[in-house]
Amino acid sequence: MSSGQKKKSLLSSWKEIAAYLDCDERTCRRWEKKHGLPINRIDKNSTARVYAFRNELDKWLSERTSDKTKSISFILPKSIISKFLLFLLLTIPLFLIFLFTTRIVKDRIPADFKVEGSTLFIINKRGRYLWSFYTGIENLIGDEHYKKHFQYRRRINTIVSYLPHIIIKDITNDKKPEVLFSIQTQDEFDEGKLICFDYKGNLVWDFKTGKELTYGEKAISQDYRIRGFDVSDLNGDGNFEIVIIASHQYRFPTQLVILNSQGQRLGEYWNSGRFSDLQFIDLNKDGRAEIVLSGCNNEYRKGCLIVFDTAHIRGGSPQNTEEFICKELEPGTEKYYILFPRTDLDLLEAKVEAISTIDDLENHRLLLLSLVGRILFELSYDLEIQSITLSHIFQQKHGLAHLEGKIKSELNEEYEENLKKGLLYYDGEKWISTPTMTSYWKNTALNGFVA
Repeated sequence: MSSGQKKKSLLSSWKEIAAYLDCDERTCRRWEKKHGLPINRIDKNSTARVYAFRNELDKWLSERTSDKTKSISFILPKSIISKFLLFLLLTIPLFLIFLFTTRIVKDRIPADFKVEGSTLFIINKRGRYLWSFYTGIENLIGDEHYKKHFQYRRRINTIVSYLPHIIIKDITNDKKPEVLFSIQTQDEFDEGKLICFDYKGNLVWDFKTGKELTYGEKAISQDYRIRGFDVSDLNGDGNFEIVIIASHQYRFPTQLVILNSQGQRLGEYWNSGRFSDLQFIDLNKDGRAEIVLSGCNNEYRKGCLIVFDTAHIRGGSPQNTEEFICKELEPGTEKYYILFPRTDLDLLEAKVEAISTIDDLENHRLLLLSLVGRILFELSYDLEIQSITLSHIFQQKHGLAHLEGKIKSELNEEYEENLKKGLLYYDGEKWISTPTMTSYWKNTALNGFVA
C-alpha cells in the first residue's frame, strides 16, 4: 500500500473510527476489549492517541459477521437499530388500533333479536342492542312467535315444521350477516313482505309476495302472507338464494318464489293448495339439491309432494277443474308432482288431507307424515313408495270408528297395499300409479339435469 493510500485509509481518532463503524466511541472501546477491534496506538500507553486502518476494520467486521456461533447484535449499525426501534414505535400502535377496531367491528355484528311492540331490535352476541327497525304495525306478532321461527327450520313436534320468519346470515358472501325479516301480524293481515337489512341496519331491499290472479271466474287479490322462508346456496356460487312460501289470506293459491341475494326474482310457482314443509335435498346425487315441498292440493283434497330443479321454477300446479286453474299461468316445471291416497278414517275427519312434514333419512329415503291420518309414507330418492306405517293414533281412531260402525275396513296387509297403490304421479298429461317424472323433464333437453 502506497503512502497516499495509507493516508486515505487511516482513521486517526476514536471519533473517526466510531463514525466509520456507525456507532458511538464507548461501543468502539468495548469492542476493542471484548472482541479484538483492531486499534493501534502511538505508544503502549492506554491513553495514547489511537488510530486504525479502514481495511483492517473491514476485515474484522467481515470475520465477526460470518461467525454463526456468535451474537451479531454488537455489530449492528446504529442506523439499523434506530430504524428497527422506529418500526416498533409505528407498528405497535397500529397493531393495537387493529385489535381495537376488530373488537368494535365484532361488537357490531348482528347475532340475535328481540321484538317489542311494533319494533324489531337487533342484538350482538354479548346482548348489546345494535339497531332497531320500527315497522309501524300496531299488531305485529310477539317475540315468542319469532323465536320459534328463527334462523332455521324447526321440528317443534312430530306433525309440524316451523319455517323461519327471521334469519340472520351472510347471504352475499361479504363476511357480514344480513338480516331477513318477514312481517307477521296477529290477525294475519298486512303481511306478505320480506325485508333485507345489512349488518348496520340499512335497508337493502324488500319484496312483496303475491299478485292478482284469476282462477276460473274468480279474481284472487294480492292479500298473501309469508308462511315461511329459508336460504340456501342453490347454484353453488357462494351467494345464498331465498326460497319463500306465501299463501293467500283466505283462498287456496300458494306461491313458491325464489330470490337471489339482491332480492331479484329468479322464479315462481303457484299451487292450488297449501304448502306445509320445505327441504333442500340432493335426490339425484348430482351435487345440487332439489327443492322438495309437501302440502295439499285443494281440487283433489289430497296431500301432495312436489320436487323442483332449482334453476327451473315457473308455472302452476296440474289441475283439471276450472275453479282451480289459472289461465294466466303456463304449465308447471315440476320434476315430480305426487298425490297421496285418502283413508276411510281421514275422510270422516277432514275435507282435505295434507302431507305435513318431510324428513330426510340416513338411508337416502324420505319420510312423509300425513296431517290428519298420521300415516308415515317412506319413499326412495327416486320417489317410489317403500313402506307405509299406520301410527298408533291412526290405529286407535280406526278401531273406535269401526266399533261405532262408521267404517267397515280392517287394518291388515291388504289395507296397507291399497294405500301404496293409491299414490298418483303426474306425467305431464294425466295421473298414473307408476312412479314417473313429468314429461317436461323426460322429453326435453332439460333431461340432461336428471340423474
